[in-house]
Amino acid sequence: MEIDIANMVSALGTLAAAYFAYNQYTKNKMTDLKVEYFKKEEERKSYRRSENSARVFGELWRVLYETKADRVYIVQPHPLGHVAFLSIQFEVKRKGIAGMRENIQSLPMSEVAVFAKSLAENLFMFYSDIDSQVKDRVVKSLLSTNGCRSVAIKRLNSSQDWVGNIFCEFTDDTGMGEDELHKVLHEAAVNIQYILPEFREVKL
Repeated sequence: MEIDIANMVSALGTLAAAYFAYNQYTKNKMTDLKVEYFKKEEERKSYRRSENSARVFGELWRVLYETKADRVYIVQPHPLGHVAFLSIQFEVKRKGIAGMRENIQSLPMSEVAVFAKSLAENLFMFYSDIDSQVKDRVVKSLLSTNGCRSVAIKRLNSSQDWVGNIFCEFTDDTGMGEDELHKVLHEAAVNIQYILPEFREVKL
């Protein structure tokens, strides 16, 4: 029995080509599926982030209304895991009040080291008189030059990690006692701290 070598080689070549074509098709299909999965995952994360951001803003507006404050915002340390800066991305304020967001963007913690340490370690702080009670000159300057006379500050935690602080500022007398402010800010912190989106640097 004679074997047609040429036809056999041709057949093997055809089979090999078909195999590699199928293999490549499978890889391409898997890649397409992975890309589609990651696209949907990013869309889901983006939607979730937007939803959480809306809830955070809602809580800040509630604090502003209930405390009759002039400005409420969140100072966040970043990047998480190796914090080196402080920034604001969530802020609400009354009409005619200057914002703090433009003034606190990637502020090196080394420039306000003592105050940053206080933010990380204290669950709640209240300064009824910025000029006499805030010792850090940079922080005092930032607050006072923007009209802040007194401020209540509540730490935010995610599990055991420090993720930020709510600042509730007044340009005049607070009209509320320290305990009342603590209660309002504590409720806001509980509602915010586990959903607070990680700080993302944006050009203002």
